[in-house]
Amino acid sequence: MDNTAHAYTETTGQAMSALESIRSYWNTRSRGYSRKIRMELEESEAWLARLAAYLAPDRRMHILDIGCGPGFFSLLLARLGHAVTAFDYAEDMLAQAQENARRYGVHVELRQGDAQDLPFADESFDLIVSRNLTWNMEQPAQAYAEWLRVLKSGARLVNFDGNHYRYLFNPLYAEERQRVDDAAHSPQMMQGVDPSRMENIARFLPLSREDRPEWDIRVLGELGATDISVSEERRATGIAGRDIVTAFCVTARRA
Repeated sequence: MDNTAHAYTETTGQAMSALESIRSYWNTRSRGYSRKIRMELEESEAWLARLAAYLAPDRRMHILDIGCGPGFFSLLLARLGHAVTAFDYAEDMLAQAQENARRYGVHVELRQGDAQDLPFADESFDLIVSRNLTWNMEQPAQAYAEWLRVLKSGARLVNFDGNHYRYLFNPLYAEERQRVDDAAHSPQMMQGVDPSRMENIARFLPLSREDRPEWDIRVLGELGATDISVSEERRATGIAGRDIVTAFCVTARRA
């Protein structure tokens, strides 16, 4: 199946490319996500501890936050004095990031564009961070190639993600989803947005069919990345001895 050629029809009846349909969906989610990250910022010590391992203690880094959304990573890193470029395809997410930067008194550079086709020169950044982005890409391997391209030699990408729609094709994930409430679809987060819109899109996205982070490790290796490492969050299923990866972090260096 050629996932990239698939056309989606939104509730308006208008046909859209996959990328534009994803952009439309996340624009509608921007206010709910902004509320969530403002709550997270009040208790951000755990995230700061996780990011600290990748930050230079003695110099200002130029960091790219890909799929920045309302700016959670961007704000944390700018608060530490780093030069942060907040990058997202959804303009409403960037508007929320701008508002949050003003709210918390930090400066970030805002750029709109496609994370699968970055508008930056080779070897531009000391670090790339991302959270909950790659799962909803049409061409995730191409995205990883682009991320490695714009990293400086020896610099690292740090990608936090999860198997968010793996339940569509994997019975273990499907069974677990029936047992566990999905906090990501709470009324505070959704703000009246129908979550089935994203589920309909996710059926045609390639990473809904892949076991991760095994896929990420393989692809990054094929792209020539080095020092690849993974940490995972797992959850036991209703089947004895079987568990699933709910969230993970994969890191890799540009050679």
